Amino acid sequence: MDKVALVRILRLTNSNDFTKGIPDERRAYRVVERALAEESGEHVETVRKVIWPSDDLPDIIERWINENQPDIVFLTVNPYWFNYESVPLKLQRRLGPIGRLFGDAGLRAADTPWLAHNAVFRKVRYFAQATIGGECPFTTAYVLESMEAVTRRILRHEDVHLVVRSSQGGKDRPDLPPRVQKRHQARRIEVADGLERICDALNVTRMAGNTFRKFDPEVRTGDGLHRNVDGHLAAGTLEAEFMVAYWRSLHALDATPAVPDR
Repeated sequence: MDKVALVRILRLTNSNDFTKGIPDERRAYRVVERALAEESGEHVETVRKVIWPSDDLPDIIERWINENQPDIVFLTVNPYWFNYESVPLKLQRRLGPIGRLFGDAGLRAADTPWLAHNAVFRKVRYFAQATIGGECPFTTAYVLESMEAVTRRILRHEDVHLVVRSSQGGKDRPDLPPRVQKRHQARRIEVADGLERICDALNVTRMAGNTFRKFDPEVRTGDGLHRNVDGHLAAGTLEAEFMVAYWRSLHALDATPAVPDR
């Protein structure tokens, strides 16, 4: 039996790729697979791995590369890491044992769909962010440091192609208090600029620029954070268009007609 030609993508991603209630065939990564399979004429397989910045993340990703032998690594930089101001997280960090008690309860509530998707809950969250304030899981500096370390480690594998996918969405966020919106946009620009410097310095392909699209609640689930079916289609379409163009650029030399000997 002939071996089926295979393109394997290691998709370093976030919880959006695992949101409950989204049919698998309609998830963003499936849109990419279908478009790239049509373009390449090869079977496309995606291995999804959720990542979280940490000092040992480069080691973890290297193990995944060795285990899965991908052709392409698609590295998604999640704005939640540096741009979600969590009130429960602030309480955990600032108020000791009592803060951890209330913070843990708040984080559990945010992870409970029937509550997190409730309009009243979102209003309470808005009020808490406006008054108590929140803290992000990581600083922008640490996220950039982590992503540079990860990028350098992936580039050690010379037979692996790397694409870094930064975020464009999120401009004009009516779901956030005005002061939080300003901080949100400033951090987004800082990370986008930092990723641009890293990718340019290391000659890495980056998807998404520094022009940010307006936040669209119509493509989000009830918690305002995760993509719904329409959001997966929108994101998948953008990623598919980019990946098809990227694939063509990788194989442009193969398509160049040979110059006959004279």
